[in-house]
Amino acid sequence: MGKVMFVSYGGGHINIINEIVKQMRNFSNIPFKILALTTAYNNSLNLFSREYVKKISDYKKLFKSDMADIIYYGTLIIDENYNVLSGVSREDTLIYLGVSLNELVKTFGEKKALELYNIKKRQAFLPIEAMKKILEYEKISLVVTTTSPRFEEASLIAANELGIETIQILDLFGELYPLPKAKNIVCMNSTVSNSLKKQGLTQNKYYHLGQPAIERTVKNILLINKEQMRTKLKLNGNKTLLYATQRPNVYNEDFSYHSFAGYETINNNIFEIFKLLYERYNINILVRLHPNEDFKDYEKWFNEYKFVQYVNKKLTLEESIAVCDVLLNQASTVSIEAISSKKDVFTFKYDLDRTFPLPSVMKEPFIFSNGFKELEKKLFSYFEKRLIVNSPESFLPFYAAKNIVNVIETLA
Repeated sequence: MGKVMFVSYGGGHINIINEIVKQMRNFSNIPFKILALTTAYNNSLNLFSREYVKKISDYKKLFKSDMADIIYYGTLIIDENYNVLSGVSREDTLIYLGVSLNELVKTFGEKKALELYNIKKRQAFLPIEAMKKILEYEKISLVVTTTSPRFEEASLIAANELGIETIQILDLFGELYPLPKAKNIVCMNSTVSNSLKKQGLTQNKYYHLGQPAIERTVKNILLINKEQMRTKLKLNGNKTLLYATQRPNVYNEDFSYHSFAGYETINNNIFEIFKLLYERYNINILVRLHPNEDFKDYEKWFNEYKFVQYVNKKLTLEESIAVCDVLLNQASTVSIEAISSKKDVFTFKYDLDRTFPLPSVMKEPFIFSNGFKELEKKLFSYFEKRLIVNSPESFLPFYAAKNIVNVIETLA
């Protein structure tokens, strides 16, 4: 019997892996390890034991001959990368950074490596040789990752070069940077696989199985009592719009990060639209900030537009989606969760975008606007019932975790 290694970072990505591992532990005997990177470690450790959950520093003995250099390079960049509130120890962060930068130095030489790091920061890391050592040590026959760069991408490249089977489980759509490296790709539906094929990934095997973490969220949303949430927030009887924010970034043509657009540029437009909607239609307007954002970056607008409710401390994300009738979001997982929960979802592009980060939400069943003027016009049409909204079809086949485990059993 083969052995599986799951590799994932924190945030929503490790939640995908955790859902699959829970299913696998209950219904399969395949041995496995989870290489849980950065904040993913504590997330997985809360569900599974140290027997299964590993971090990079657990493999220090594999890098014994390089340890002096690893500590040196890790120390060189730890101060700008370590967050004491992350729950990750300083030692683990040091080893993680040191292994990554040391391999970059071995590949390009110190001068070039540091130049690359100064330009791309951690996005410059691709520790393929380090991952080869870990995969060979664990005698892995199948690597399963999500869509993150650095160690996840490196683990797929390493496995491919070692002749090990690979599966990549996509969190959203096919417009990704970097593009998937796995031989086998699990995605939500044929729209995603068709997008990847158009980008040149024609030799991969595709499985249209949904997305386990989003599926779990959607099921939870559908069980929430919407009227209880409305009472809790003291909403009026009119429709409720939820704006789920994101850090206003601008992206390059290949979907890589380009620059920060600035909160003034975005919020001055968005909150003025809210004011017009509130004055004309007396709708309820809620704002939920992305977990990577800070309230102080929005505080001036909350102070000025008193009718807008900040709900992060009042409702969970699932409750926030459940209580709304309409979601406004640039392009994120929240759009998918809401559309799959039968909400009307408006997506929009900044007037200054170079490219849109998720082209798939620029078409039906999403209501997409190219710039703030178009967004204002479409929202007015919607609340005046002049905009015809097609009933959204589910993007998500259910029982994703079970079906992914079936694929893992076949490949491992």
